[in-house]
Amino acid sequence: MSKIAETLQKLIEENSESLQNFEEWISSQPHIPKNIPRAVLIRFLKVCKFDLEKAKDLLDKNVKFKIKHPYLFTDRNVDSEEFQRAIKTVQFTAFPKLSKEGYLIESYRAVSFNPDDFILKDMIRVQYMIHDMNNVIKPDINGIISIYDTNGFTFSYFTKILSQLPTMIHFMQFGQDSTCVDVKQLHVVNCSQIVSKFVSIIKPFLSKEFRDNMHFHPNGFESLHKFIDKEYLPVEFDGCNGSLNDYFEETLRNLHEHIEYVANDDNFFLIHEEN
Repeated sequence: MSKIAETLQKLIEENSESLQNFEEWISSQPHIPKNIPRAVLIRFLKVCKFDLEKAKDLLDKNVKFKIKHPYLFTDRNVDSEEFQRAIKTVQFTAFPKLSKEGYLIESYRAVSFNPDDFILKDMIRVQYMIHDMNNVIKPDINGIISIYDTNGFTFSYFTKILSQLPTMIHFMQFGQDSTCVDVKQLHVVNCSQIVSKFVSIIKPFLSKEFRDNMHFHPNGFESLHKFIDKEYLPVEFDGCNGSLNDYFEETLRNLHEHIEYVANDDNFFLIHEEN
């Protein structure tokens, strides 16, 4: 048995009573699918510090958000033009090594700077696909550290993002209120005055907890290293653990390997609410 499988099995055994109660509650909720994998239920419990009532509430919010805004979660086709354009525009990738606290580190960076290619809903859809995959294949994570590299972002780029503000608001609402991704730190590197202006625009939509977890690094990566040791970072962030391109290729390999699961709407609660 692999280490990941052993970790998952241990979590299931240690929380068997809570899982059984969770599943019994789910069976009484007509709008929640009945085939949610236990690996996913464990993530909801873990994010809620194994408080079953909080996990129920979070799952309920998660399902209702997806029913209300399905465009961010459906059409998960890795061969589609939208998917291919998204991954050639922005690299969203998980790092192979967990931090010393057991956090999964992930980063976002633009690799194409044509604003016309930046279709926010497609970027978000790819991100959610990868998160859903990681919730199953990485059951041992204790939280997430996100790094946004804004190098090369121009005024035209942010104008394009602001033209899609409703989608951005949905993204922030889901991330703060309805997802089982527990963001412990959010770092913005290579940030310019344009980035600062953009953040000031979206700040009113961010919770205090979310704002408190944000850290900005305008001049190099020395301040980033105060939060994350170099041994966990790629060379692009002055680290000593591989490169982002290699991380991204591995992320895409994992996604293709698990696409049958990730692309099945039923696995992600995407059912129609009953009348």
